[in-house]
Amino acid sequence: MKALILRADAKASVETAQALIDKGFQILSVDTQAVAHALIRVDTIDLLVMDERIEGQLTHAIALSGERRNPYLSAILLTDRTADETDDLYDLIPSLYGMVGSDTAPQLLGKLALSAVSNVETAVARVAQNASADQADETPQLDPMVLARAGMMPPRDDSESGAPCYADVAIAAPAMAEVAATDPAFTFHRMEDVVAEQSQEVDKRAVLEDVEDAISAEVAALFHKHPLLHRVQSPQSFAAKAG
Repeated sequence: MKALILRADAKASVETAQALIDKGFQILSVDTQAVAHALIRVDTIDLLVMDERIEGQLTHAIALSGERRNPYLSAILLTDRTADETDDLYDLIPSLYGMVGSDTAPQLLGKLALSAVSNVETAVARVAQNASADQADETPQLDPMVLARAGMMPPRDDSESGAPCYADVAIAAPAMAEVAATDPAFTFHRMEDVVAEQSQEVDKRAVLEDVEDAISAEVAALFHKHPLLHRVQSPQSFAAKAG
């Protein structure tokens, strides 16, 4: 069994280490959070005994990091909190086995440490509870057929199709309903329908321009084929000659 001791007071740290050695623990003793974090990442710790604050900073993150490394980790926190201020910590730190005062006798800490690592059933139950909580937090997968029937099936690539996915529809639906309630005459159009209509209008204008160009080309061709048409005099010229 390996224990990590993190205490600000050097004398208290030595006394705690000796008490744990007497109970059969291998000891790692540090006085800074940076070193404690480094040891947590590279070694498997079975027990944490630490002050709640080191140099004014909370040490809760060390217990959480240690539990990710070893789910069966147990932690003992030395704190000056009163009983009314400790309940929330058990929810915050799942690996927390117990809290005692900062001036607790080393012999009592040794007994508490041995009890913490011997209570295997509690650790197993905690691990199972954490696993259940993680599964409950996972986002449920929606049935694709439900989305298809609702007309909200997301395209394979939204960036290429331009069609809104079901998440966009869900976000925009309240605002759309509010606009519709304000102005009953207002109608919503799908973006792809509007784009299609505009594309059709552009195509029609392009066709008309092509027809006009074709007519102009035929007229010009007629003039080129019949040069005499260029020399026809206007009616005003005939009238002048007659006079």
